[in-house]
Amino acid sequence: MNYPIVIYPCDEGGYVAEVPALRGCLAQGETLPETLEELEIVTKLWIETAQKHGQSLPDVDTAIEKAKTLSYSGSC
Repeated sequence: MNYPIVIYPCDEGGYVAEVPALRGCLAQGETLPETLEELEIVTKLWIETAQKHGQSLPDVDTAIEKAKTLSYSGSC
């Protein structure tokens, strides 16, 4: 699944990345590639756990539209 992600640098170094549509799904790493790799792992585990417990997953298209709305500033 291709949910939007948010990545931001940490004050103490490294990065944090999260999947806002999946509450609590976040990862951190020293480098951007490491952070994205960790996020891929925790996202997969988050989805597997939700499915195991019979929880429905957020709609990807809705998550994408919400991310576009939040990130669109109207200027280039």
